[in-house]
Amino acid sequence: MEMHQVRYFLAVTETRSFTRAAERCAISQPALTAAIKKLEEELGGALLLRERGGAKLTALGQHVLPRFQRLHDETQAVQVIADNHRRLKQVPLRVGVLCTIGPARLARALAAFRGAAPGVELEISVAVQAEILRRLEEAEVDVLITSLGGAVPASFVVTPIYDERYVVVLPPGHRLEAREALRLEDLRGEPYLDRLACEMRESVMAACAARDVALYAAYRTEREDWVQSLVHAGLGFAFMPEHSVLLSDAPRRPLVDPALQRTIALVRSGDRTPTSALQLFWDTLLARAAGPDGRAGDAPPPRRPPGGGVRASRR
Repeated sequence: MEMHQVRYFLAVTETRSFTRAAERCAISQPALTAAIKKLEEELGGALLLRERGGAKLTALGQHVLPRFQRLHDETQAVQVIADNHRRLKQVPLRVGVLCTIGPARLARALAAFRGAAPGVELEISVAVQAEILRRLEEAEVDVLITSLGGAVPASFVVTPIYDERYVVVLPPGHRLEAREALRLEDLRGEPYLDRLACEMRESVMAACAARDVALYAAYRTEREDWVQSLVHAGLGFAFMPEHSVLLSDAPRRPLVDPALQRTIALVRSGDRTPTSALQLFWDTLLARAAGPDGRAGDAPPPRRPPGGGVRASRR
């Protein structure tokens, strides 16, 4: 059976007339009658009877009517969903974000995307690197915003959007607040707050070991909001990505020796064709989250394999 046969049958049951049903469906009456006749042959019994008072359902017709109605309604619902996706209306888009990435720089890009696609329902989930990669692999999210400091599977499509330097966030009134920039040696012996979720943590620790800089971890936590609150309370300093610092009154100074930075990138599955909503999100973040010169931070131009995007290399 075909959906147009079901639609013709339902039109006859609603109008109780083959003539009016044909007019409603914008076809000739003989064509509508032939289609219903074919449907009856496929089902092995008559569905409708022509009587003086109008078309009447047979026993078989009464049995299949509610099921045909549900089939028709579901088909229309699928068409509405497809039309909404085409028009970017009431479309869900699930974004996974690395927990150490702050919203400061991304907020303007998300605002631009909202303006371009107000009907897209954006759902943002925040987690550690391993967890958001798992969610993308299992299609629980559609796209990631993450750091290339951790391993990314080679099958994923990756495009850098900006580079982000690390800064030293100091408690208000700290003795080093007058400095314009800081070296690791300047922080020797200072109490600091250990950000356990930071993907650059091992690089920082290695740099300290190479320079024989001992740091006393006053507190350790995976929570970025706790780190900043504890800094503000005067319990120690923290190494943080510059766009993750949300405390307006917390002094922050560039870490210059060594200078550390990370690359923030968009990541999606290379096995799934991006939807219209995802492609618009991708293009918007590339345009709006990049540096002032329009490039993706200071990252080199990405290589683009067939099909678009950049294949991640193991780092």
